[in-house]
Amino acid sequence: MSLLDDMNAGGGAFAMAGATRFMRLRAKRKTNPYNPAQTEPDWSVPPDELTIMGTLASSSSTRTPDTLDTQTASTAYLTIPDPTADIRIGDRIRADPDDGRLWEVDGFPSKDANAFTGWRPTLECRLTERKG
Repeated sequence: MSLLDDMNAGGGAFAMAGATRFMRLRAKRKTNPYNPAQTEPDWSVPPDELTIMGTLASSSSTRTPDTLDTQTASTAYLTIPDPTADIRIGDRIRADPDDGRLWEVDGFPSKDANAFTGWRPTLECRLTERKG
């Protein structure tokens, strides 16, 4: 058995012993009142939810004070062992059970593949949380 066979032994998914539950929240769409040919996210109605397993690694925080308000933006990366998980830019991610933090997917989820075997181990999403 090769290392690749061992990593894929669980039905093709990369085993992540430290993975925890998260909820992917996706807003329903509504017509843009200024341009009816376009739609925009509607967070005023309950979003579509999807349970996912993954690990969250915090990266950094930046505090931006100005004359009107102070905002803190935190960056993190969510690694999901299922490279086919339905995650898009604009989705929101929260822990399950909810810990009070809400992250937004702000970059294209990365579905890297091994150039020689085609193996796709994980899906990695860049997340940002803003407060203030």
